Amino acid sequence: MKLLVVIALFIIFAFIGWQLWYVFLVNIKEPSYKILKKKDGYEIRRYDSYIVAQISFPGSYKVVTNKGFKVLANYIFGENMQNVRMPMTAPVLIEEKAEINGYAIGFVMPSSYKKETIPKPKDSRIKIEKKFSEKVAAYSFSWYPSLKRIEQKRKEFVALLNRDGIKFGSSIFLARYNPPFVLPFLMRNELLVVINP
Repeated sequence: MKLLVVIALFIIFAFIGWQLWYVFLVNIKEPSYKILKKKDGYEIRRYDSYIVAQISFPGSYKVVTNKGFKVLANYIFGENMQNVRMPMTAPVLIEEKAEINGYAIGFVMPSSYKKETIPKPKDSRIKIEKKFSEKVAAYSFSWYPSLKRIEQKRKEFVALLNRDGIKFGSSIFLARYNPPFVLPFLMRNELLVVINP
């Protein structure tokens, strides 16, 4: 019995150690930005320009994000015209698209690529877009980003922006920085919205 307890504790601590290593020590590239101001509850940032590979689908949040993630993962892992593998970056950007009754999901591309040099997707549904330097409000939260939690956090974020008289665009993006296997309390998520200069 004692041996089973020791083995179970070893597995638990090894798993937690692996999680902490992945979250805090694995260097996954992100778009560069400068923090312009720390507000009560959120940050105002200036992002440098970056490239996004994006795909849109009608349907539910869960179905679309799973389906879209697979298509984009195939693209960066070599399913492109040049058969080039690209490193995974963060965040994965998700935006509701009311006009198609669905969502768009996008991968931020490595900064070494320009729109003209990035490998062309084999799947014509994938669109390559350049995001120009933008001023953005960013609201961070942890835990698994279910649709219910996202909506709750969106309301909190909008209330903070309204409190401070910040004028913002209509599209609020969900930015996910961790894969689903990361423990919920270690997850890093953000809501991002472009604000008026």
